[in-house]
Amino acid sequence: MKNLSKELILATAHRMVVKQGMEKVNLSKVGQELGTSHAAIYKYFTGKEELWTALALSWLDNELTKLFPFDTKNYSSTKEIIHDWFWILSESKYQSYHREPEMFKLYTTYIDGNLSVLTRHMTALLSSLKEASRIEDESILKALFMAFAYFSSPSFAENWSQIDFKREFEAVWKLVEAGIHV
Repeated sequence: MKNLSKELILATAHRMVVKQGMEKVNLSKVGQELGTSHAAIYKYFTGKEELWTALALSWLDNELTKLFPFDTKNYSSTKEIIHDWFWILSESKYQSYHREPEMFKLYTTYIDGNLSVLTRHMTALLSSLKEASRIEDESILKALFMAFAYFSSPSFAENWSQIDFKREFEAVWKLVEAGIHV
């Protein structure tokens, strides 16, 4: 048996979900893969939902690492910061949807489908954008999120391959940019 830790459990579960799909992986199989019982995993996670939520959050944090914190030192304008911040968010989700569809599905189910976890995720994103853009008005920040929701919300992911993603993003940006007064 390997030295069990939260990180090892998450790494093993991640590998298994990518390979087999989240529907085919359960705590018993993760325990088996680790050479232990599923009961040992309960020392670290209260159950499958907590494990999958932690895995989805960990994966998403890794996918969006460039946003936390967002490096603004090479920018000369707030508009450039906002554009690139949303492009990184959108492109990261686009790439992760195509690169690891099973993990994206897990994220959609356990983050986007869970209001309290989604609120925590959105609060972190709003905080990052607020800090990067130095825009204090949360209604403006939320409006920006709504404008770019098509490019970052998992509920639209199935449509992303059917459009010229970058060109459509830039078309929305042109409209949004005209309304930004900073």
